[in-house]
Amino acid sequence: MPKIVNRDKKRSEIAQKAIALLAKKGFQATTIQDIADAAGLGKGTIYHYFKTKEEILLVVSEELFHETERSFGAALLLINEPMEKLSVLIAEALKVTEDLENLFVVYTELWLMNFRCNHYKDFMGVINRLHKDMTNLVARMIDQGKKQGLWSKDTDTDALSCYLVASFDGVIAHYMMDKENFDLKRVTKEFIRFLLQHEAPKK
Repeated sequence: MPKIVNRDKKRSEIAQKAIALLAKKGFQATTIQDIADAAGLGKGTIYHYFKTKEEILLVVSEELFHETERSFGAALLLINEPMEKLSVLIAEALKVTEDLENLFVVYTELWLMNFRCNHYKDFMGVINRLHKDMTNLVARMIDQGKKQGLWSKDTDTDALSCYLVASFDGVIAHYMMDKENFDLKRVTKEFIRFLLQHEAPKK
């Protein structure tokens, strides 16, 4: 009797192996054969699940971003107070996993490539959509806080929410450049305390 394979699970497993390799070796330098070797599969088997390495990257991106959105949703579900919501969102946004590190490296490479030749708009679009969703979420929290008198009514919601979301990328980039000396948890905690005059979530 032939072995039953969960196609979605197998695609996810291949994609995770691939993203680690793409981050280590580089997007352009990595071949489908390299990915097949890393996954312990034949090249033909890889093509059964993915047509290109670009498709693999999109699958990883969507999975990671959906997981991020679920994480935010679960963390914010029972919280009503705007300050606490922003505090939790910042803490969640700056939780760096191995998959996120790999994806950050690959997207940085693709951003530079796209900047020079404009060939990777689809991938930049994925990042832009995530940023837009995150910015809108932060903006809603700020507006709620303004209504409750927590912030001045003349606070520029759009500008502040854009700045906050952009700062997440900057913090992660600095952490990636100097992991040994960059205390991400300490920086996140102090960022929350200083910005919101609010204690970071205890986790």
